[in-house]
Amino acid sequence: MFEKRAKQAAKQTVGSPSRAHQIGRVGVVFGCGVLFLTGFFFTGRQHFASMDFGMKNSRMRAQVEELEAEKRRLLLAREISSSPTEIKKVAKKTGLSDGAIAPAVASVTPTLAKSVPAENTSTPGKPTVVKTASVAPSGVRIAALYKKPESESRETKKAALAE
Repeated sequence: MFEKRAKQAAKQTVGSPSRAHQIGRVGVVFGCGVLFLTGFFFTGRQHFASMDFGMKNSRMRAQVEELEAEKRRLLLAREISSSPTEIKKVAKKTGLSDGAIAPAVASVTPTLAKSVPAENTSTPGKPTVVKTASVAPSGVRIAALYKKPESESRETKKAALAE
């Protein structure tokens, strides 16, 4: 009987691990698996968050380009409307005399009024400033050429997201 127990004790210590060691190993493997899966979930969350930021970034870039085009169009319209010939046309349409138009043009374009000297110091009869380009507005309307892209309504976007 003593020999039988001694053989069993020798088998336990040498050949197979005890029950507590087996449970410990299973626990460590399970813990590593949970840690591994948690890493996958965090990585997936970061991936989809970066995709969302990328989409928002591209939408904002498109909006910035649209706003810059609108700004250019408005600046061009302002320059055209504040040109001396356009001011004279509007003044004549409203019935102002030529004497009242000159101070208005000078007040709108102060840099032009300051750049032209009061009297001509060069050769008489020759203008000091040589006109190299026409300041008259062209016949093409800028607003007619620029079409604002139509944006989807909120209801359309919600319906698309719901599908």
